[in-house]
Parts: sequence; structure tokens; C-alpha cells
Amino acid sequence: MKVNTLILLLLAFTLCGTMVFAAGGGAQSSSTTQSQANQRVTTNVTPRPLTVAPQYGEARFHPQPATSYSFNPRYPQQPAYSNTNGFPIVQEKISIHVAMPYHYYVLDYEDNDQTRYLEELTNIRVEFDLLPQTGTSGSTERLNLMFSSGAPLPDVFYTTPLTPTMIITLGQGGLLIPLQEFVTPDLMHNYIHMITDFPTVWAAAHSADGNVYALATGNDHMVTNQQAMRMWINVPFLETLSMNTPTTTEEFYQYLVAVRDRDPNGNGLRDEIPLISDISGWMARIDGFIMNAFIYNDTTNATDPQNRWRLFIQPDGRIDSSYDKPEWRQGLEYMTRLHTEGLLAPESFTIVQDQIRAIVEAPGPQRVGAIPNGGNHNFAIPTGTRRNDFTTIPPLRGPNGVQQAWFDQYNNISVGRFAISKDSLIPEIAIKWADAQMTPDFATLQGMGILGRDWLIPPDGTPAVSGGQARSERILLWGTPTNAYWAAGLGRGVFFSYDTIFQGDVYELEYVLWRAYEQTNPYRFMRGVPRQLPYSLEESRIFTDLNTSIIQYVEQFMAQVVTGRIPLNDSTWDTYIRDLDRMGLPRLLSTVQGAFDRGWARTLGYNR
Repeated sequence: MKVNTLILLLLAFTLCGTMVFAAGGGAQSSSTTQSQANQRVTTNVTPRPLTVAPQYGEARFHPQPATSYSFNPRYPQQPAYSNTNGFPIVQEKISIHVAMPYHYYVLDYEDNDQTRYLEELTNIRVEFDLLPQTGTSGSTERLNLMFSSGAPLPDVFYTTPLTPTMIITLGQGGLLIPLQEFVTPDLMHNYIHMITDFPTVWAAAHSADGNVYALATGNDHMVTNQQAMRMWINVPFLETLSMNTPTTTEEFYQYLVAVRDRDPNGNGLRDEIPLISDISGWMARIDGFIMNAFIYNDTTNATDPQNRWRLFIQPDGRIDSSYDKPEWRQGLEYMTRLHTEGLLAPESFTIVQDQIRAIVEAPGPQRVGAIPNGGNHNFAIPTGTRRNDFTTIPPLRGPNGVQQAWFDQYNNISVGRFAISKDSLIPEIAIKWADAQMTPDFATLQGMGILGRDWLIPPDGTPAVSGGQARSERILLWGTPTNAYWAAGLGRGVFFSYDTIFQGDVYELEYVLWRAYEQTNPYRFMRGVPRQLPYSLEESRIFTDLNTSIIQYVEQFMAQVVTGRIPLNDSTWDTYIRDLDRMGLPRLLSTVQGAFDRGWARTLGYNR
């Protein structure tokens, strides 16, 4: 469906309140809609004052006192729920069982301001089933165990790492229920606004069979995260060595050599670690930043191979792979050179983020010269001073003149953010509970804390990190352990990170990340492959099986070559290429191509 048509449908549907989305983004027949409407019994009530006030944002998103409640006989154990955007959602307090990943910044989810705010607003108490943090293998493993155990499932899955592959598998397997029938004005007032403002969100939510088994959401404040593949370099080392910031792969090599040989930490020992990385952190893998000086590379933050495709779109719309090209071999040769000469720590292929932080924060002189990562708050203590030693460098220019940065132009769309299990007895209340959180107003709470205590609205004329008008002043800095929020939500943020007030501290995280964004912005690579492709169940199986085995082989070959266990020559490279073909690379590319052509090619301007 074309974007303009979708917007018109959404607007008409919002105004008249009689349409319901069906599979594939269209509207159900009027008879079906009327039948569902007749099943609901509505009772008018006297509105009662809300116990919580809006945080910020437009009035259309602010919660209103409920004026009526509807009971749906289709769900006999579900109590009546409130009218459009009316609160509390239920008149008597109930519980909802929520599976979600914990965030290590959050001290307690029970004793938490966001938890209390939601309960006071909705009359729904959250019973948490906390999973390991997103981005770890344990989070996905715990989810898989939940779905395979046969035990009753939680009511909802909230910000869990549900990939498109998992979504269609679980949906067609009957473990997640289709949600499109619930996207009505009474149930999803805020979500309708979201998919009107971000039309691609609704397209991204659909699986290949036309059902929506998990909601996709949109966000408008993640611009710095769209270009987060960064290399952090030790500024005191640069100054001690009297060197300029590296701009090419050769200059970066010369800096690492100087760190190795010239004792920039001044302790008289040859104990410096020129370059080190880890395999679990955000944008932290060694090949992420470096390989983009040779050929496009989208290695990101997850241990899941499904988030490390290394695929790109050719100018004619053809899906292609990076890791079988001569330029990839050049990148491997460069990294091998770094390792062979003692410039790249050999443990870079095995250690995790906490171990990197322990090295950076170890007592005594700093030892590390450079670290790839999405943010210095990840490899150093967020509120400490060691992170102040590091600054980002622009994308390096490689030997062939390539200078480009990973860019996720689809970053404002997140799939799999909210799903309802087959075991939930309160699906309509669950969907309204989610909808209550899809506002700019609520996003300020879940990402910044309580207005007036954890953050302030600055007066006119106050400069922002970006140099414009500041729209927020953080008192509770991101990364500080807290009980103010969950550090996770369903999107629709009102503030950009660079709208935060600039207080003159050049080491403040948002200022640092904005300057990194400015460095990267001119070099964005615009032909990455969307993650939200509408695979069929069979295509999903093919993609999962092939991509997992191929990426594991690519990374195993990389580690063995770079660390010297396998020589990189014509013979080993030819064998590697043959192995990729034998493992199914052509079929992988054709599978991705089919889903891309079906769901995204025309939207992105490729006439295939």
C-alpha cells in the first residue's frame, strides 16, 4: 500500500472511529466491524480526576479521565475497559504479567517510579518476568525456553528481542496472537497517531502472511544512534606522542605503532594495549569500524548472527554481500597486520564488554590506545573520569579511497516491541496498557525520569548540545543507576538527544555523542538492508539457517586469519569463497532479495 493511501486511511479511520485494520494493512468489511461493535456492552460513568499529570508533549497525547467502559463477551475473564484514551483503563485494579529484559542501569523494577506511574494511571499492576539484558545470548535463550517449555506464557512480551524470524514462527505456531483487529480508536488511540506519523511502522509490523503478531513502533529521537559505529582514541596519548588525529588506515596504523613503542602512559613499561575490542558490546566488534574503510560492514551490537548481516543494496536494487569481495580480503589483511605486529590485542575475539571496562578502569596509568564502541559510557564507568581520555575519530579513508560510515536509516523503526501471548485472558486491556506508553509524554518518563526532579524544561535562549534551543536539562544523567524508569519503552520520544541543555561540560555524554555524530554524518552509507523484511515462514527458516551458519563461518575465518592460525593467501581465500557458495550464499541472497522486493524495494525507490 502506498504511503499516502495509508495516511488517508488512518486519518479517516481516526476521525470516524468505525474502521479496523485487517491483515495486510487494509480495512475489515463493515459487517465484520459492526459485528465486533455489537459484542461490546458500554456503560457511561462519571469521570474521576486522574492521580497523575502529563509530563510533556502535545495535548492530543495527554491521558483523559474515562467517561465510559466497555465489556467484550468474547473475553469473559477480561473486565471492562475504558473509552478512547480514557483512564484509568480498568475500574478495579488488576495485574498484567510482563516479560521484558532488565537493564543494568535500573536498580529495582518493583520499587520504581515508572512502575508506580503506570499503575496509578491505568489501575494495572505489573508482575515482572525479567529476562537477561537485550544483546546477550541469555536473553534469546530464555525467550526460546519460555516458548518451548509448555508452561503458561506471560500476558505480554515487552521490548524483548523478537526478530522478524521469531515473530512469524511464533505467530504461525499459535504462541502469539494476531493484533491487527485490536488497532481501533478505542483500544489504540496513540498507536494510530504513531503509524500516521510514521507510515513505514505499520508496514514493518506485518509478517508475510499479512498478520501483525508483534507491534512495530516508531521513534523520532534516535538520530545519534543511527551512526553509532565509532572508534575511540586516547587523547592524552595523541598529545604525548605529538600526533594528529588519524584520518586514514595508514595513519591509524602509525598511531598504534607509536602507542606500542613510545610509552605514552609514561610509566617506563611497555604495557600499552594499542587497540582492543570485545564481542558483546554496542558496535564493539573489531571489524565494524575498520572494515568500512574497505567495504560496507554493518556489524552491530548483538551476539545474535541475525543482527550481523554484512549485506548491502547495489545501486540497481540488488542485494549483495560484503564478505566475499576482494575488498573484504583487503580488510582482513589490514587487521592481520595489526595483530601480527602486536597492535591488536588477541583477546579481542573472545572477551566481553565487562572485561573491557575492567581493563580501562584498572588502577594505575591508562594502557589502552583505541577502542571501537558505540559509546564511551560502555567501556568505561559512565559517571567516572576514565572515559574522558577518549574521543571519536572520523571514518578512516582506506587504501582505495573508501571513506564511509555505517548508517541505519531504519533506526527509527523497531520491530517486535510488543506481543500478546496465546495465554493472555485480557488481550484488549493488554493492548490499551501498551498504547498508554506510546506517547512523547510517556517517553520522557521512561527515558528521563520525573519532570521537575530528574529533568527540567530550560527557559528560552538556553543553548542545546547541538547549538540550538535546549528543550531539556537532565539532572539524572543517562547511565546513572536509578529507580526512576525502566530504561526501555515503546517509542515516540519527544526529545532528540542533541536538544539536551549544554552546560559547558565537553565530557558530558550527549555532547560527546553529538560531536561524534557530526564527524560521521558526511560519510553515511545509504544502502544498508532493512532488518524488517516480510519473510514467509519458509523464507524465515531459510534465512535463519543460512545466515547463522554463514556468519559464524565468516567470523571464524576472520578470527583464524587475523590471529595467524590460517594464512591468508590465494589458496585459502579461494577455499573460503567456495565454502560460502557451498553453504548456500546464493540462496541466502535470493531469499533476502525476494522479501526485499516484496516489502521495501518500491518504498525505497528501486523499480524491481
